[in-house]
Amino acid sequence: MHAIRLYSILCLSLTITLPSDCLWAANKPSTLAELAFYKGSDRQQILEEGAKKEGNLLVYTTGTTALTAIAEAFKKKYPFIKVDFWRSSGGPLVSRTTEEFKAGSYIMDLMDTTQTNQEFVSRMGIFQNFNSPNFAQMEDEAKTLAPGDKGTRVLFRTYGIGFGYNTKLLSKEQLPKSYQDLTDPKWKGKLAIAGSNTGACWVRAIQHSYSDDLLNKIAAQNFPVQVMSAQALLGLVQSGEYVGSPTLVDANVYGLRLTGASVGWVPLEPAWGQADSIGIAKYAPHPCAALLFADFEYSKEAGEIHRSFGYSSLRKDVAPVTQRYKKYYGNGTMEEVTEGLETFQRLFVRK
Repeated sequence: MHAIRLYSILCLSLTITLPSDCLWAANKPSTLAELAFYKGSDRQQILEEGAKKEGNLLVYTTGTTALTAIAEAFKKKYPFIKVDFWRSSGGPLVSRTTEEFKAGSYIMDLMDTTQTNQEFVSRMGIFQNFNSPNFAQMEDEAKTLAPGDKGTRVLFRTYGIGFGYNTKLLSKEQLPKSYQDLTDPKWKGKLAIAGSNTGACWVRAIQHSYSDDLLNKIAAQNFPVQVMSAQALLGLVQSGEYVGSPTLVDANVYGLRLTGASVGWVPLEPAWGQADSIGIAKYAPHPCAALLFADFEYSKEAGEIHRSFGYSSLRKDVAPVTQRYKKYYGNGTMEEVTEGLETFQRLFVRK
């Protein structure tokens, strides 16, 4: 009789405790949508365990040298994640991403690129909003409210488009000090323009702060347009094929100078200010690895790496790059980017 009562109590205990265990398991985040805003104390453990099972990460990016250093530091911290990159300039990057999404081919985990490219892609609903513990350390200017108030899009570094030049071919006294100086006859046909989105952003910076008349006068200088990224164009300036270009990025020039190259850079204000952010694909095949990479890009360690390449980190605890100048970041809409591209094509390409 006592044995029967003991058995009954044991069964009752099991019926009480079992649902509690099941409830805990059910509440544990498993999908990207659940993990994206999970703030439990076991978040890091869950992500690392998940990433070990995933083993891989595919990043779509326009980044080059600095991102290579970031990837190396990331792999040192998480050696169980194999990181692959698909690199391209902005246009092809956006096209490939959107075409794959429309076709239901979900192979990209994460996009690491400019807010301009992110704007094009985000309109299609490709990204999953997310939170990172490192967001608390980002400057207020780095944070913009995500569509639908569901999350946060945060920028992690910034840089600017200005006048890059070959220091062996031009002295500081010869350099332009304003956009108006680009209309000087001495520059006619001698400065190259980047034919990528960089050129379009440069046009918008002028268009926003000055008249269309100034743009028309600059276009009349017949600067050759090179269909390549600003970094590739910097190589032509370094080699002396062109004395300079008003569409070069300060961080790229800074990085090249560290190698001993004879290149320099000055801002023409307000310079177009570009900034980079992270977009995690809604259907990322490796969501845990993607979130870990996003966390790392917003970390102090990554901020210091970006700073070493001349980029200004947007973390509160990373000192800014010393040179300061007035920037125009745009209004953050796809319409502005489209307008810049159309103006650029009309004035500088289709002649």
